[in-house]
Amino acid sequence: METPQLLPNPDSLVELHQFLRQLVSVDEITLRGEPDFARVEAYWHIGRIIVETEQQGQDRADYGTQLIEQLSNELTQHYGKGYRTSNLWWFRQFYLSFPILHAMRGESKEIRDYLRTELTWTHYRILISIENEQERHFYLHNAADEKWSYRTLNRLIKSRYYYQVALGEDKLLARTPTLSKTVSTKATHRSRVAQIRRTLLDQPGWALVERTASCLPMTVNKPDVLFYHYNLGRFIGLWVADQNPSMTDSISRQLTEWRLHRESDPMNYPLGLLVNSKNAVKLILDVATPPLSNPERNQLPTQL
Repeated sequence: METPQLLPNPDSLVELHQFLRQLVSVDEITLRGEPDFARVEAYWHIGRIIVETEQQGQDRADYGTQLIEQLSNELTQHYGKGYRTSNLWWFRQFYLSFPILHAMRGESKEIRDYLRTELTWTHYRILISIENEQERHFYLHNAADEKWSYRTLNRLIKSRYYYQVALGEDKLLARTPTLSKTVSTKATHRSRVAQIRRTLLDQPGWALVERTASCLPMTVNKPDVLFYHYNLGRFIGLWVADQNPSMTDSISRQLTEWRLHRESDPMNYPLGLLVNSKNAVKLILDVATPPLSNPERNQLPTQL
């Protein structure tokens, strides 16, 4: 039985190749100027076409993964190694982080009005990791206006520059010494999840599928984040919670529900990772998942 073709429709592929040909045409880049942003623009359109195709596609948990794999093969044949699956996952997330409303096909001017042409793809890779939209746009415009290098941008994000400058966090903390005690449990949990997510995405093999994992066919206790590990060829759900027998059993049952919905090969059954308050990581499988080999386990963290 032949594998179904999941590539975007022909019109989308023609449009996609038009953008990518610009990246390999010296004359075209010279004419347009801003060669770094030409690359950013093309990557955003790849992400858009992936998302649009997913939305029109089949209702299967692995549909997006198969689409990206086939599109990666198509683009790699024409343009080389820069379009492996891990990069396409990044392009997809780029579009989801900057979903420019009313951007019409082929109208690059609106994209250039919304994004900052002074920034490179490396800058945007860093910005994608910021979950708060207001914070992300603060760094977007300041990095462009102040001509920050990507290293400077990364350092300022880690130092909470946005909260110090834009929100006056230092003054606020000085006036309210007990503020940390009033931070809600949910806010603290979201902050931990975001930090763990960034840590994993900085490691080889990890790609973000969805921040809240709301797409999964689980009735309760869905993971905080859903990843795809392209070296293992598996979806991985991550839960941030206390490690106890009840929680472990609940996650195992949720993985079983997910597995039965996907009907995939046993070597590609989804995995669960449970991270406790000390950032120790516990691997959880459902009852039908074969044990992982040592090389496979070595690609998963034991401490975050």
